[in-house]
Amino acid sequence: MEVRIVACGIFQLELERVLEEIRADWESDAEFKVIYTAPALHVDYDKLKDGITEALNDNATEEKVVLFFGSMCHPEMSEFTEKCNVIRLQPRNCIELILGKERQEELEKSDQIFYITQGWLQNWREIFSQGQGWDEIDARQNFGFYDKILLLDTGVSEFSDEDILDFFEYTQVPIEIESIDLAVFKKSVVETLEKALAKKVPTYIG
Repeated sequence: MEVRIVACGIFQLELERVLEEIRADWESDAEFKVIYTAPALHVDYDKLKDGITEALNDNATEEKVVLFFGSMCHPEMSEFTEKCNVIRLQPRNCIELILGKERQEELEKSDQIFYITQGWLQNWREIFSQGQGWDEIDARQNFGFYDKILLLDTGVSEFSDEDILDFFEYTQVPIEIESIDLAVFKKSVVETLEKALAKKVPTYIG
Protein backbone atom coordinates (compact mmCIF):
# COMPACT_ATOMS: atom_id res chain seq x y z
CA MET A 1 0.00 0.00 0.00
CA GLU A 2 1.23 3.47 -0.88
CA VAL A 3 0.87 6.34 1.57
CA ARG A 4 1.02 9.79 0.03
CA ILE A 5 2.57 12.51 2.19
CA VAL A 6 2.92 16.27 1.82
CA ALA A 7 5.48 17.57 4.30
CA CYS A 8 7.37 20.71 5.24
CA GLY A 9 10.95 20.57 4.05
CA ILE A 10 12.17 21.97 7.36
CA PHE A 11 12.14 18.47 8.87
CA GLN A 12 12.86 16.44 5.75
CA LEU A 13 15.90 14.75 7.29
CA GLU A 14 14.02 13.75 10.44
CA LEU A 15 11.05 12.41 8.50
CA GLU A 16 13.22 10.40 6.13
CA ARG A 17 15.00 8.84 9.10
CA VAL A 18 11.85 7.75 10.91
CA LEU A 19 10.13 6.53 7.74
CA GLU A 20 13.06 4.18 7.19
CA GLU A 21 12.67 2.91 10.75
CA ILE A 22 8.91 2.52 10.36
CA ARG A 23 9.32 0.43 7.20
CA ALA A 24 11.63 -1.89 9.12
CA ASP A 25 9.41 -1.98 12.22
CA TRP A 26 6.22 -2.77 10.35
CA GLU A 27 7.77 -5.34 8.01
CA SER A 28 5.00 -4.47 5.59
CA ASP A 29 4.72 -3.53 1.93
CA ALA A 30 3.76 0.07 2.75
CA GLU A 31 5.49 2.64 0.56
CA PHE A 32 5.70 6.31 1.37
CA LYS A 33 5.56 8.85 -1.45
CA VAL A 34 6.61 12.21 -0.01
CA ILE A 35 6.45 15.69 -1.54
CA TYR A 36 8.37 18.31 0.45
CA THR A 37 7.53 21.98 0.24
CA ALA A 38 10.27 24.60 0.48
CA PRO A 39 11.36 25.24 4.11
CA ALA A 40 10.95 29.02 3.89
CA LEU A 41 7.32 29.09 2.72
CA HIS A 42 5.92 29.56 6.21
CA VAL A 43 7.20 33.15 6.41
CA ASP A 44 4.51 34.11 3.86
CA TYR A 45 1.03 32.72 4.52
CA ASP A 46 -0.07 33.16 0.90
CA LYS A 47 2.95 31.28 -0.44
CA LEU A 48 2.51 28.57 2.19
CA LYS A 49 -1.16 28.13 1.31
CA ASP A 50 -0.36 27.97 -2.40
CA GLY A 51 2.49 25.51 -1.84
CA ILE A 52 0.41 23.16 0.27
CA THR A 53 -2.66 23.38 -1.98
CA GLU A 54 -0.62 22.69 -5.12
CA ALA A 55 1.06 19.67 -3.51
CA LEU A 56 -2.26 18.30 -2.27
CA ASN A 57 -3.89 18.69 -5.70
CA ASP A 58 -0.94 16.88 -7.25
CA ASN A 59 -1.63 14.04 -4.79
CA ALA A 60 -5.39 13.74 -5.32
CA THR A 61 -6.21 10.12 -4.55
CA GLU A 62 -8.87 7.82 -3.18
CA GLU A 63 -6.75 7.43 -0.07
CA LYS A 64 -6.18 10.07 2.56
CA VAL A 65 -3.12 12.24 2.04
CA VAL A 66 -1.03 12.77 5.16
CA LEU A 67 -0.17 16.42 5.75
CA PHE A 68 2.97 16.81 7.86
CA PHE A 69 2.72 20.42 8.98
CA GLY A 70 2.10 21.80 12.43
CA SER A 71 -1.56 22.49 13.16
CA MET A 72 -0.75 26.20 13.70
CA CYS A 73 1.66 26.73 10.80
CA HIS A 74 -1.13 28.55 8.94
CA PRO A 75 -4.16 30.18 10.64
CA GLU A 76 -6.47 28.92 7.87
CA MET A 77 -5.01 25.41 7.58
CA SER A 78 -8.31 23.68 8.39
CA GLU A 79 -10.29 25.80 5.96
CA PHE A 80 -8.17 25.42 2.85
CA THR A 81 -7.42 21.71 3.37
CA GLU A 82 -10.91 20.55 4.38
CA LYS A 83 -11.82 19.41 0.84
CA CYS A 84 -8.53 17.63 0.25
CA ASN A 85 -9.06 14.47 2.33
CA VAL A 86 -6.07 15.04 4.55
CA ILE A 87 -4.98 13.58 7.85
CA ARG A 88 -3.08 16.22 9.80
CA LEU A 89 -0.71 16.24 12.72
CA GLN A 90 -1.89 17.51 16.11
CA PRO A 91 1.29 19.27 17.39
CA ARG A 92 1.29 23.02 16.76
CA ASN A 93 4.60 23.25 14.91
CA CYS A 94 7.78 21.38 14.04
CA ILE A 95 9.38 22.19 17.40
CA GLU A 96 6.53 20.71 19.43
CA LEU A 97 6.50 17.77 17.04
CA ILE A 98 10.16 16.99 17.73
CA LEU A 99 10.56 18.17 21.31
CA GLY A 100 7.16 17.38 22.79
CA LYS A 101 4.81 19.82 24.50
CA GLU A 102 5.76 18.85 28.07
CA ARG A 103 9.49 19.26 27.49
CA GLN A 104 8.93 22.57 25.73
CA GLU A 105 6.86 23.91 28.61
CA GLU A 106 9.53 22.76 31.07
CA LEU A 107 12.27 24.60 29.18
CA GLU A 108 10.24 27.79 28.98
CA LYS A 109 9.62 28.11 32.71
CA SER A 110 12.74 30.25 33.14
CA ASP A 111 13.77 31.47 29.68
CA GLN A 112 12.40 32.99 26.51
CA ILE A 113 13.65 30.52 23.91
CA PHE A 114 13.77 30.52 20.13
CA TYR A 115 14.07 26.95 18.87
CA ILE A 116 15.76 25.72 15.75
CA THR A 117 16.53 22.32 14.29
CA GLN A 118 19.18 21.33 11.77
CA GLY A 119 16.67 22.20 9.06
CA TRP A 120 16.37 25.74 10.41
CA LEU A 121 20.13 26.06 10.75
CA GLN A 122 20.66 24.94 7.15
CA ASN A 123 17.99 27.27 5.78
CA TRP A 124 18.11 30.33 8.02
CA ARG A 125 19.28 32.64 5.24
CA GLU A 126 16.33 31.63 3.04
CA ILE A 127 13.94 31.96 5.99
CA PHE A 128 15.11 35.19 7.60
CA SER A 129 17.38 37.10 5.20
CA GLN A 130 15.48 36.35 2.00
CA GLY A 131 12.02 35.34 3.23
CA GLN A 132 11.60 37.94 5.96
CA GLY A 133 13.95 40.45 4.36
CA TRP A 134 15.81 40.97 7.63
CA ASP A 135 19.29 42.46 7.60
CA GLU A 136 21.47 42.10 10.70
CA ILE A 137 19.85 45.09 12.41
CA ASP A 138 16.35 43.69 11.81
CA ALA A 139 17.48 40.28 13.04
CA ARG A 140 18.92 41.65 16.27
CA GLN A 141 15.78 43.65 16.94
CA ASN A 142 13.52 40.65 16.38
CA PHE A 143 15.69 38.08 18.16
CA GLY A 144 16.48 40.48 21.01
CA PHE A 145 13.32 39.32 22.77
CA TYR A 146 14.87 35.90 23.42
CA ASP A 147 17.27 34.85 26.17
CA LYS A 148 18.77 32.13 24.00
CA ILE A 149 18.45 30.10 20.84
CA LEU A 150 18.20 26.35 21.42
CA LEU A 151 19.36 24.08 18.61
CA LEU A 152 17.66 20.69 18.86
CA ASP A 153 20.29 18.27 17.60
CA THR A 154 18.40 15.22 16.36
CA GLY A 155 21.55 13.64 14.95
CA VAL A 156 20.27 13.50 11.37
CA SER A 157 23.01 15.71 9.92
CA GLU A 158 26.29 17.31 10.86
CA PHE A 159 26.90 20.98 11.50
CA SER A 160 30.07 22.88 12.27
CA ASP A 161 31.15 25.53 14.74
CA GLU A 162 31.23 27.91 11.79
CA ASP A 163 27.56 27.20 11.07
CA ILE A 164 26.69 28.10 14.67
CA LEU A 165 28.91 31.19 14.63
CA ASP A 166 27.34 32.49 11.41
CA PHE A 167 23.86 32.33 12.90
CA PHE A 168 25.05 33.83 16.18
CA GLU A 169 26.64 36.77 14.37
CA TYR A 170 23.34 37.35 12.59
CA THR A 171 21.17 37.21 15.73
CA GLN A 172 23.57 38.15 18.56
CA VAL A 173 21.69 35.72 20.82
CA PRO A 174 23.55 32.91 22.66
CA ILE A 175 23.05 29.53 21.01
CA GLU A 176 22.87 26.34 23.05
CA ILE A 177 22.68 22.80 21.72
CA GLU A 178 20.50 20.04 23.16
CA SER A 179 20.77 16.50 21.84
CA ILE A 180 17.38 14.91 21.43
CA ASP A 181 16.22 11.60 20.02
CA LEU A 182 13.37 11.20 17.58
CA ALA A 183 11.07 9.17 19.84
CA VAL A 184 8.43 11.90 20.22
CA PHE A 185 8.56 12.75 16.53
CA LYS A 186 8.34 9.10 15.50
CA LYS A 187 5.35 8.49 17.78
CA SER A 188 3.37 11.28 16.08
CA VAL A 189 4.37 10.06 12.63
CA VAL A 190 3.34 6.47 13.41
CA GLU A 191 -0.01 7.52 14.86
CA THR A 192 -0.76 9.67 11.82
CA LEU A 193 0.27 7.00 9.31
CA GLU A 194 -1.86 4.41 11.08
CA LYS A 195 -4.90 6.64 10.59
CA ALA A 196 -4.10 6.93 6.89
CA LEU A 197 -3.73 3.18 6.46
CA ALA A 198 -6.92 2.42 8.34
CA LYS A 199 -9.34 4.50 6.26
CA LYS A 200 -10.57 4.95 2.72
CA VAL A 201 -12.43 8.08 1.62
CA PRO A 202 -14.23 9.32 -1.52
CA THR A 203 -12.05 10.62 -4.33
CA TYR A 204 -11.25 14.33 -4.04
CA ILE A 205 -12.76 16.41 -6.82
CA GLY A 206 -11.13 19.84 -7.05
